[in-house]
Amino acid sequence: MTDNQSPDIPGRVHDAAARWLARREAGEAGIERALDAWLRADPRHQIAFEEIAGAWQESSGLATSRIARERKLAKAPLHMRRSTHLAMAGAGLAMIAGLASFGLVRGMSPFGLVSQAEAATYETGLGEIRIIALDDGSRLVLDTQSRVKVMLTASARRLELEQGRARFHVASGRRPFVVSAAGIRIVPAGKLFDVSLVGGRPVVAALEGSVELRGAGATSRDAARQTLAQGEKVVPGSGTAPTRVAEEDIQWVSGMLALDATPLRTALAAINRYNEVQLRLADPQLGELKVTGAFPAREPDRFAEAVAGIFGLGIEHPDSGTILLGRQPEP
Repeated sequence: MTDNQSPDIPGRVHDAAARWLARREAGEAGIERALDAWLRADPRHQIAFEEIAGAWQESSGLATSRIARERKLAKAPLHMRRSTHLAMAGAGLAMIAGLASFGLVRGMSPFGLVSQAEAATYETGLGEIRIIALDDGSRLVLDTQSRVKVMLTASARRLELEQGRARFHVASGRRPFVVSAAGIRIVPAGKLFDVSLVGGRPVVAALEGSVELRGAGATSRDAARQTLAQGEKVVPGSGTAPTRVAEEDIQWVSGMLALDATPLRTALAAINRYNEVQLRLADPQLGELKVTGAFPAREPDRFAEAVAGIFGLGIEHPDSGTILLGRQPEP
């Protein structure tokens, strides 16, 4: 059990707290007064709500970080901005569902059912974003269609990202914390970093503090190891130099797709990862168009409407699983 969980609070109270949090994040009318009444009704309500809210805030804990302050996210078109709170609430519901699924909301560690020598595997489905609390106090946020294997022993904390993307919030401790992905080992000196493994290519981003990258079999004294400074990301083993962490690298945990002069083809590939309905381009050249803004990742139809409005494109639905963006016919 992690330090911030209260074993004497029933699971139903944590479940209720999670629902209250989601309603508050959605900006529901009159929610503050109703929430205040619920919190005052029982001291356990206040404790449970603080635990859930704390976990939610940690999952997207870069809001006040240096990286977030340095990077100004361009606003989405006005007709997209009005749904931001609802999109955040949708992401919140997904995360809160993940908390319940993996035991945090119910005051139970996800490692409560396995021995210290056993590996536990966690994964997400299409469109899911989940928070996982580990016994050592660390937290993971798993992106859509991701899978991670975790093994905590008395001497080490070892994790392997098998697919997808994860954010690692590392709790302090003497045991080494090592993440592996596609033969690369990531050893953090800081407390917050992302690892992505989409299409078999690993990408590492140092968000708070530096991380050390080592190839398979490398030791801490190996001259070939690479240190990634805070605010940098890199494709290990590619021979390319690190680049600055972009806004889209930070905001994914909120359920929003943040774009900054991003090629349309890249934006479509990103949003398609979260949805059964797939966005397509009738003309590949349209993929060169640059998109800037923040969009709900789970709303491909609204993204299509926004892009069509910006660039004067037409929208077709050739089948129930496809949204086709193309040029408007000549009048």
